[in-house]
Amino acid sequence: MKGAHIKATGISHTYRRGATQALAGIDLEIQPGEAVALIGRSGCGKSTLLHILSGLSQPSQGKVYVDGALVDAPSPSRVMMFQTPSLYPWMSVEQNIAIGLKFNGRMREAKARIPELLALVELEAYAKRNVQDLSGGQQQRVALARSLALNPQVLLLDEPLSALDAFTRHALQRDIRRIAADRGITLVLVTHDINEAVMMADRAFVLKANPGRIHKELPIPIPGDRSPSTPAFAGIRNRLVAAYEEAAGLAMADADAFSSQNEPAAETDDIRIPADGTFN
Repeated sequence: MKGAHIKATGISHTYRRGATQALAGIDLEIQPGEAVALIGRSGCGKSTLLHILSGLSQPSQGKVYVDGALVDAPSPSRVMMFQTPSLYPWMSVEQNIAIGLKFNGRMREAKARIPELLALVELEAYAKRNVQDLSGGQQQRVALARSLALNPQVLLLDEPLSALDAFTRHALQRDIRRIAADRGITLVLVTHDINEAVMMADRAFVLKANPGRIHKELPIPIPGDRSPSTPAFAGIRNRLVAAYEEAAGLAMADADAFSSQNEPAAETDDIRIPADGTFN
């Protein structure tokens, strides 16, 4: 499968319930199968931009194109994972994974797809288990499998790993990057965690706030498995920290605090919630 090409031109956004301008003059391009991180301090518009790329929100100005087609609504080909898994607690693991197939009239694929997806996220032994009995990391693996059930071209991540412990988070960072690369999925990640950006992305856009705009674009050219203990990882992390400090106007001592911040949710009056249940 080939991931999608994404192009955003002149994206600006002002919330309808106030005069707050969230984004101004955003231009970016993401190649098919590329993994990109959007980083910056709280309030710089990262999540707003992600919602616009997905089609859940429409910008006040500008346009987004995916493979040359204008994005004006959500699509099963572009799947979002949010901070919480938003699973159906009364259903089993396999039933939750299959829900997108059901809503899209593709349940005939479930018999073949569900075992494959369970193996992909290493939950084969939990297929019949109720999702309430799983750990937080396991629940996010269920959400990931559900997101992959319809073979999306684009996977958008709005800090879905932020509440997990460090070990589980690292494992999922590695696995999501591997799965997206193996399947050719275009990956767009919003994060406060610079280590996470270096771990998962091929390129990072550092955003500046008031209003949100791109401050700097940095490549992350680390081949193979990535380890925070390597000089290459540390070097790129330091460059991203410096760019983050420039954009945020922080002193070095304050910069490390950004990973514990939680960005306010985008205002919901602009968000379109699809009826097919494919967005987690």
